[in-house]
Amino acid sequence: MVDGIPKYVSVRDHLRGSIKRMKDGAQLPTESELCARYKVSRITVRHAIEDLIREGLIVRSQGKGTFKLKSPASSREVINGRIRGFWRQQHDLGRTVKTRVLGNRIVTNADIATKLGLEADADLIELERLRYVNGNLQQYVCTYLPDAQFPEILEHDFSHGSLYDFIEGRYDVRLARNEVVVRIENVDSRIAGYFHVDRARPVLAMDSTVFDGFGSVVAFGVALQPPAYSEIEFVINSVPDSR
Repeated sequence: MVDGIPKYVSVRDHLRGSIKRMKDGAQLPTESELCARYKVSRITVRHAIEDLIREGLIVRSQGKGTFKLKSPASSREVINGRIRGFWRQQHDLGRTVKTRVLGNRIVTNADIATKLGLEADADLIELERLRYVNGNLQQYVCTYLPDAQFPEILEHDFSHGSLYDFIEGRYDVRLARNEVVVRIENVDSRIAGYFHVDRARPVLAMDSTVFDGFGSVVAFGVALQPPAYSEIEFVINSVPDSR
């Protein structure tokens, strides 16, 4: 561990940058070569590689090696064991991510406040955004957070960068769990206008409840996907038996 950061994280992040510069389908160095390059153990390299496989950057072929995956023309969001957020996930895949902030305001909403574990009349931050990937509108998202806990969010420009990165960096909050519900929702006329579809068109919706390391709810968000990008990938990994 260096400066409190596990070795595999440093290897993973450096390797991710190298992979972005590689051509699609290019083969990564062997585990032995990576061990020598980063001066770490094989288990550290394997841990880093497994994270990058889960991120959808690379694929391992038995008996052949590990290769960079071709970036799909149609971006998809991947739900796995790590909370990285939409912006960070797409950025790490080498895609250009732009955000149009529709609103960053104080609201009251009894139903949302209950989901956040707050009193019904608590002040909430409502951060409403359109997310574009490689120039294409891929997501409408509205995120709610407690104003009393994260007041600086109101002053920050979220046209660039990640909300989750901001929360973790500014408030030293560790995001530990994300509960996701996928459903179908009929869009209203305003969202239909953004998506260029008819009003009441059914689209894919995701409700996301994010918890910190102490089990408290940090944020609740609703994301709607345009019909052309209604594809979510879930990566489920088994937890080793501790017995």
